[in-house]
Amino acid sequence: MPEPTPQTTPNRKSSAWNWVIIGIIIIGGLVYLAFSHEKTMANQPVAEANGSPANAILETGNPVGRTAPDWTLPTPSGKTLNLAQFAGHPVVLDFWATWCGPCNVERPWWEQLQKQYAGQGLVIIGISEDSSINDVSNFLAKHPTNYRMVWDNQSLQATYGVPFGLPTTLFINKEGKITQRVTGLEGLAELDKAIRGIL
Repeated sequence: MPEPTPQTTPNRKSSAWNWVIIGIIIIGGLVYLAFSHEKTMANQPVAEANGSPANAILETGNPVGRTAPDWTLPTPSGKTLNLAQFAGHPVVLDFWATWCGPCNVERPWWEQLQKQYAGQGLVIIGISEDSSINDVSNFLAKHPTNYRMVWDNQSLQATYGVPFGLPTTLFINKEGKITQRVTGLEGLAELDKAIRGIL
């Protein structure tokens, strides 16, 4: 009578290592794809906006040190405003929205800083990212400001490099170069310091 063939038990340790190796390969592949996509996007110019040539539009990433592209946007009063008309002035672009809590914390500070540095040519422009210009008009009717306001349909964010959160603030010196981009709520002292850096 033949002896029964002994059954082999699976090597659990070896099986676990196989899964670890597979996991490492998958994670490595995902990291590679992420970096490849980021590199591709960083080298791809953002589409033209407001009639500006493609080589004048900032690429995705940090815009500091780049010349701020011109734009033309509507104001809540029904007129238009463009960045070029403030050439030679230090400019602050504050991307905000009426529904943004931190933005409304900063708003009185912008009013204070506009008043404080108006004599040195400072121009502060609030760029609303609300869904409609009527939202901005209604808000400003109740909360008037002493600095300029325009409404954006969210196309300008791409012009200045994405991603954006609100509030996002760009500081532009007299030569038209972006010196700093701040995303999120900053204190009054920090905003004041950044403004003094572009005067």
